[in-house]
Amino acid sequence: MTLLIEPAALREFSAGQPLLLVVEGVEDTAALVLPGLSLWLVAPDAAGQRLYRPGGDPSRAVLPLPAPPADILAVVAPDRTRAAPLLAAWAEAAPDAPPLIEAATADAALAALAPRALAAWAAERAQAGELQRAMAMLRQEAEETREAMLALQMAVSGQAPPPAPVLALAAEPSAAHALAMQAGQAHLGQGLGVSLEGLAALALHVQEAPAAPGVRLKLRLYGAESGRVFGAWTLPGEALAPGWVTLDLPSPIGPVRETACLDLRAELPEGDRLALSLEDRQAPPDRAVSLAGSGPQERALALRLWIAPFGRRFTLVQHWNWEELDLPLLPAGVPVRLPTQLWSSALLPAGRVERVALGAEAPSLVATLQGGETCLVVLPAVPVSGIDLLQAELAVRIGDPALLEAALWLQPAGSWVAAEEDLSLLAPGSRWSGWRRPGPAGAPGGDALRIALRLPLDAPATLCAVLVLRNRGAAPEDLLRVEWAELTGCRLVQRVAAAAPAAPGQPTRPGAAMPRLSAGEAPKVKDIRLQEHYQTQDGGYRHLDIALEGVELGGFAWPRLRFKLADGGSGPLLEIRARPDWPLMFEAWPGRQADEYGPFLLIGATDLAGTFPARLKSERDRWMLLALVRLLPVAVASAAREA
Repeated sequence: MTLLIEPAALREFSAGQPLLLVVEGVEDTAALVLPGLSLWLVAPDAAGQRLYRPGGDPSRAVLPLPAPPADILAVVAPDRTRAAPLLAAWAEAAPDAPPLIEAATADAALAALAPRALAAWAAERAQAGELQRAMAMLRQEAEETREAMLALQMAVSGQAPPPAPVLALAAEPSAAHALAMQAGQAHLGQGLGVSLEGLAALALHVQEAPAAPGVRLKLRLYGAESGRVFGAWTLPGEALAPGWVTLDLPSPIGPVRETACLDLRAELPEGDRLALSLEDRQAPPDRAVSLAGSGPQERALALRLWIAPFGRRFTLVQHWNWEELDLPLLPAGVPVRLPTQLWSSALLPAGRVERVALGAEAPSLVATLQGGETCLVVLPAVPVSGIDLLQAELAVRIGDPALLEAALWLQPAGSWVAAEEDLSLLAPGSRWSGWRRPGPAGAPGGDALRIALRLPLDAPATLCAVLVLRNRGAAPEDLLRVEWAELTGCRLVQRVAAAAPAAPGQPTRPGAAMPRLSAGEAPKVKDIRLQEHYQTQDGGYRHLDIALEGVELGGFAWPRLRFKLADGGSGPLLEIRARPDWPLMFEAWPGRQADEYGPFLLIGATDLAGTFPARLKSERDRWMLLALVRLLPVAVASAAREA
């Protein structure tokens, strides 16, 4: 005999839930519709054993199953004779037949079904524990393999220990300017103006730390082009103290050609305050911090960024949020639908709730309430990673919407909720929306109710969502039928400000430019030395490594400077490196690139005439670059004679 199923129901049949097969002849099968259990009826005929859902049409089951399912909890039949064709069909394709429960009614089957369900649950728990242990061992082996490969690579190449991170961006905090956040939640966004490649750590400056322990600060480092999260931290209030707060990454970011952006969310209790320092100068519009509700500011946050070669530094990180790493940020403000499997796993501890579906659509939950009745719907495990807001959408299908009261609760995942009294705000991560009511009857959208609830900043990957419905009517005829139509998530993020042209009639703020020499002024140098002359065999690349000693210009002096004049076929470039054997060239390193030898900076002729001078934070650094450019002809001529 062949097992047949309706093609449209095959996906639901293979969803992974425990299956209960009931052969025709068992009375009151509706009592076997249980949460977390997929009930299927079996109708034998000449073509085979037809599987269909309660209320379905067995004649539509025409698709042969290639193999019997493996998630059968039991087969219920009035007697063994009625189940014999089904068990025979099973024996033809599988080594073990499912357990048989002989019962004429559903109530009689429930008594025998309970111990089998407990045994199956215990077996799955044991299997899950074995898989968890195997995963932990696999991760440990992968970590050992990675460390062994790194050690072998360093041994073969003769490399020294990992170099210390190099400061790539240093914005000094202003004592008079800070961004203050009051009670509630605040959202900030800022473009950092540097590439993600090589970033190893960042630090922000706290001017005023909160006093209450319930403060949370959540930071996400992401790429502007893809929205992918490369770093995520959740800091408790105890970790926030006045001064620099440093946040490491587990390892420097690899070769990612994206612009770094920072997203911050702060959650403060009533009466508390958190102030983050702003830098001591005005910032370009595309680098200024943006605050939700007030738009872009004139300054950027006081930040420090460090870079290091990829694959050479590994750190055990504090306050790291592994759940959000490598996730793409959801579109800001756009609701995203949560998995439809949530509805099939819903628990219905109180009230009259049924699952209703039209055609092949996913079923929705519809509650029926008479006057004075209360109904609870529990979703035990709702995934909330990457979202900041959870919204339930209700629709009153029958009755007066003014009689409805609804509230949305968040409880720890797996919480046991049998009645409204089991809900508590004392559990970690708990939230309550308060009682909400729809709009007045007859108004546009008056029969709909949307309940939004912000998630805590330290929310785990999954939470338990509980919807409580009340009928405020007093008479039995005050009937309500309420559909839980949708559950969506939303990400709240303050967009990074984009550089916009100035309004007509308003002058643009000039960026930093190269200094200008007065008539007759020229840089001084005491000595010029050739460090190295290198050229490939094919002549495709060559460079002069030149050191300058005793350089003076513009009232500044540098004991020693060093640069490479390189030509790889696309024009001459100045190459400057941040290494222990090189002098400290810049007060704040402006480079964005690094290789196996450390951070480096390439400067072309077009860069000097473009926006590169604005990347130099100090006037001293701009005078130093001008001195190199003015001394370049003399230095190259002297080095060429030595070469």
